[in-house]
Amino acid sequence: MNRTDGLLNVVNGLNTLRYDPSRHTGIVRTQFITPRMSENLYIENGIFRKIVTVPCDEALRNGFFIKEADEKANNELQSVLEDLEYETKFATALYWDRVYGGSVLFPIFQDGTEDLTEPLNENRIQSIDEIRIYSAKEVLPMTWNNDINNIRYRKPETYIINDETNGACFEIHTSRLIVFDGLTVPNIIRNERDGWGGMILEQLFNDLVLKYDIGNKYAIDIMERMAQGVISIDGLESKLSIEGGEEQVRKYLQMIDMVRNILNTLAIDSRDSFDIKSVSLSGVSDILDRVQTMLSAVSEIPVTILFGRSPGGENATGEADFQQYYAMVQRLQRRKLKSKLSRFIYLLSKCYNIALPESWNIHFKPLYIPTEKEQAETAKLKADKLLSTANALNTLVSIGALDPMEVRNYLEKQGFELDRTLDLPPGGLND
Repeated sequence: MNRTDGLLNVVNGLNTLRYDPSRHTGIVRTQFITPRMSENLYIENGIFRKIVTVPCDEALRNGFFIKEADEKANNELQSVLEDLEYETKFATALYWDRVYGGSVLFPIFQDGTEDLTEPLNENRIQSIDEIRIYSAKEVLPMTWNNDINNIRYRKPETYIINDETNGACFEIHTSRLIVFDGLTVPNIIRNERDGWGGMILEQLFNDLVLKYDIGNKYAIDIMERMAQGVISIDGLESKLSIEGGEEQVRKYLQMIDMVRNILNTLAIDSRDSFDIKSVSLSGVSDILDRVQTMLSAVSEIPVTILFGRSPGGENATGEADFQQYYAMVQRLQRRKLKSKLSRFIYLLSKCYNIALPESWNIHFKPLYIPTEKEQAETAKLKADKLLSTANALNTLVSIGALDPMEVRNYLEKQGFELDRTLDLPPGGLND
């Protein structure tokens, strides 16, 4: 940072080479985040765990359906998915994707091939025994596709999986895995991480650890010291200067502290005095609220969900916050979950002969389900609008601006089913 205005301040050294703090300060990364740090925080910090898990759970909560498929195919698909505990498995894969910067789902396919390094034979899949989940920390790319004309150029062909559950180590072809590649990071960073992406902690560390956690700790420290005892000891300096005086003063103070804890009456020397100074907590709650709001903004999770708080401000409902939150969850569904789930469903249809149409698409069910009261209010608004339209059409017909046939044509375009036999001429079709 350079100053070019030429103004000097001899008191604080502003714009002088030796004393100006701005010449010796800058913004640097305060902490290098590792998967182990993220892992430990996930285990120990409840707020970080909620930031990781809540959007993933929300993305899967209401389920999905194949709009182009019939009811039978959808029911068969949901039955198979429930047997494989797909919701738990995919939710965990999304957790580890955010915690570790990537994860893989490993469905145990029975396709007649014992060598896992061979590509999956999709046409010979007989069953899927279970689904295993591994974090990016357990998965290392082994071989890469070097065919420049291939769509998977410079992407892993096989991985080495080090199973931390039982210590197993094996190589597997990428076609047998469903890979979640972490949060978006610059290409050079992804290359340094062997194809894995960012961790959610990297964008939250300053706000979560350095501000929220430490802020709460300082608030508790203030509460512990909000009633501070102060004793004035006559001749303290001279007592400390003699041999053994320091020990005598220490025992005296310990005796006073002990008596304060067990008696209502405090006995001290007549020449000494004792007082309690109260520390004000004014403004502390406002600062903590600001930190919570900041953390909510960075994580894109409303404070009502993240901290269980009611919306603030007059007539506040939190509706705008929830709209932004649902938009974030929908992005997670579209960009991260949909393609992986589509691949898995395609393999299930091959395995269990589920009749899916040639062209199909996953449709996630709405994140928000209106209450009965809200549904009734919506129905009333629609009925009122319909009544208003009917009255307007009736008025136009009565003044001759429209004839009944034009009204019927309009209603049909609006989606109403009409009995057109009434529109035939008096002699019927023979006229």
